[in-house]
Amino acid sequence: MLGLPSIPRRVLLCLAAHGALLAAACATAPVQTPRDWTSFRQEGEASWYGPNFHGKTTANGERYNMLRLTAAHQKLPFNTLVRVTNLSNGKIATVRINDRGPFLKGRILDLSYAAARALGASGAGVIPVRIEVVGKAAPPKPVPQQAKKSSTTSTQAGP
Repeated sequence: MLGLPSIPRRVLLCLAAHGALLAAACATAPVQTPRDWTSFRQEGEASWYGPNFHGKTTANGERYNMLRLTAAHQKLPFNTLVRVTNLSNGKIATVRINDRGPFLKGRILDLSYAAARALGASGAGVIPVRIEVVGKAAPPKPVPQQAKKSSTTSTQAGP
């Protein structure tokens, strides 16, 4: 029978400690909660999206409404409220994050049509902006689907 060499206990403990440290170092960072985002500020370019996406499902599952003050950001948690300042004209609007994007280099925010209009940017394709987290909104209440009306009607003749 082949015997394994005896390893001193303190060497085993040292190896175990190093393994634990290595595992901790490789662990992923915790996901930031909205409380961690309170000091978040960013400057860059914003664009807007409108009619082609109106009524389509956003990343958080709600229907995009181009007439609401909403926006898409790559990382901010859904329902985060963000103060957006148009650096070209000083106009300010507060929007709620409900989608993911933009995915073009240099862009930090995709605004709804209403948000772009509030910022005086509905004609411009891209505007320089500063964004600052100002709070968290309650998730919107789901809109109940209306009962579909039957396209066929039946009439019953009397006796």
